[in-house]
Amino acid sequence: MKKKLIITEAQFIRLERILTESTKHADWVKTMSEELENNYMITDKFIKEGGDYSSTPMFMVKVDEEVITPKDLFEYMKHKYQDEVGDKFVQQVIRDWVDKTITDDYMLSKNVPLK
Repeated sequence: MKKKLIITEAQFIRLERILTESTKHADWVKTMSEELENNYMITDKFIKEGGDYSSTPMFMVKVDEEVITPKDLFEYMKHKYQDEVGDKFVQQVIRDWVDKTITDDYMLSKNVPLK
């Protein structure tokens, strides 16, 4: 048995905005996470402080095996996508990529707006 749902034009416009935003959000997460996966590798750098060694998370660029800091990676990604997404979105994508919490449908662990 089929059922029809009748909504007003204003409700349709709001629903369309939500669906479009969700799609844009997932597209940007997919684009950025694929770039991270293809070009960077998570690594640790051990630094001797006092008499103890401490581990600092770093990223290795796969092309030239240069090791960069999380701040350097954030600055690069922020500069590359500055017109499309905001700083908090870039930070959350990097965090979730490192923690491997990006879902199969490219959703982040926190709801962060694009800009």
